[in-house]
Amino acid sequence: MDFISNQQPQIEEMLKIIGIDSIDRLFESIPKKLKRPPISYDDGLSEYEGLTLMEHIAANNQYPSFDNYLGAGAYEHYVPAIVSAICSKSEFLTSYTPYQAEASQGMLQIIFEFQSAICALTGMDAANASVYDGASACAEAILMAVRYQKGRKKILIAEALHPHYRGVIDQYLRHQDVQIIQIPFKENFQLDLFHLDQCLDDQTGCLLIQSPNFFGALEEAKVICEKVKKSGALAIVCANPLAYGLFSSAKEMGADIAVGDCQPFGIPLQFGGPYVGYMACRQELIRQLPGRIVGETVDAKGRRGFTLTLQAREQHIRREKATSNICTNQALAALASLIAILWYGKEGIPALALTNYQRAAYLRKNLDTIEGIKCGDAPILNEFVVEFNTPIEEIQKRFRKEKIEPGLAINRYFPSLNRHLLVAVTEVKNQEKLDKYLLVAK
Repeated sequence: MDFISNQQPQIEEMLKIIGIDSIDRLFESIPKKLKRPPISYDDGLSEYEGLTLMEHIAANNQYPSFDNYLGAGAYEHYVPAIVSAICSKSEFLTSYTPYQAEASQGMLQIIFEFQSAICALTGMDAANASVYDGASACAEAILMAVRYQKGRKKILIAEALHPHYRGVIDQYLRHQDVQIIQIPFKENFQLDLFHLDQCLDDQTGCLLIQSPNFFGALEEAKVICEKVKKSGALAIVCANPLAYGLFSSAKEMGADIAVGDCQPFGIPLQFGGPYVGYMACRQELIRQLPGRIVGETVDAKGRRGFTLTLQAREQHIRREKATSNICTNQALAALASLIAILWYGKEGIPALALTNYQRAAYLRKNLDTIEGIKCGDAPILNEFVVEFNTPIEEIQKRFRKEKIEPGLAINRYFPSLNRHLLVAVTEVKNQEKLDKYLLVAK
């Protein structure tokens, strides 16, 4: 964005209007020790010299050349070239978050097609036009359950839910009149069903599980959802949408609400965002969905058209009736995911999911044969936990020497798991790279 600074005449005019004699008066409440000295005006560097210096400094960063096995909600997938080609078109790029989408049939159609794609993946009846990310989708889903299940104050959350997601949920529910209970995981990182049975009762509003969970393990989701339904509570399933290409859909699991993050489809890592959360639910819950829902109709001449069917933001309806006040439509990010989903299609998504599964399974199986390394046996998609018999710091140092980031040290979230790495494998890791990982691990 271009910026033209104020010159001295404009500065003096503004100071006169607000009744002070210098700009420094505006900042006199700031302690002197915190203030930086004025910039000295000397010859400095030319534009070219400055650019050259920055390029030299940037060249010291060798990390982009590393093979990356980090995951935990942000995965290194290939983004088809068609995604940036279409998203870069000005009619999409300039309406990143359209507040008056009804003025453009093209933008409304994009939102409608995104909703349709999410319904196709999850098997659910309805979806909204996206939320910020997987974390806010989880929190919003719990708020949906609280509104729908009036009088039920107990919220159950799987301990194996991503810790960042849990942090956002805690922030959302901090001042809600609810009780949050955490259901622990077993040694194989799957939900403890016995403990779940002890917590389910007629006061339970909902249970939120993640499958694959933070540890990459697939939960016994169908069994869990059946137990939840018998208690009269709602079942919320958070999932990597890529998993639906290979395993049961959210509807087949028995979920009432399906949430997650579409980052695996068309969204690069880009320093942690922006990503795009998805939300879908059964028809009975549709009026509890936050944000916009676009519907398809026909105009007076019988032509296909799109309109904002349900609008649940305070911008559109009375504030006390709003179900959300967040920016509930990151249209450009949703468009990127939609393009990738359509690019892969009905045959491509299962093939992509299978490729991820096979490569992760290859690495896990061969790591498990190495002395001093133990991998679990829980079913996975493309991520799993590896336990070493040496300190994680030594493992990381060894791998990084070979320009490999071996995985996420999960003791920052679960201190007792202090010799464990969470390893993610996607389609960008070929056998040569996986074999190199195995060689360094030995």
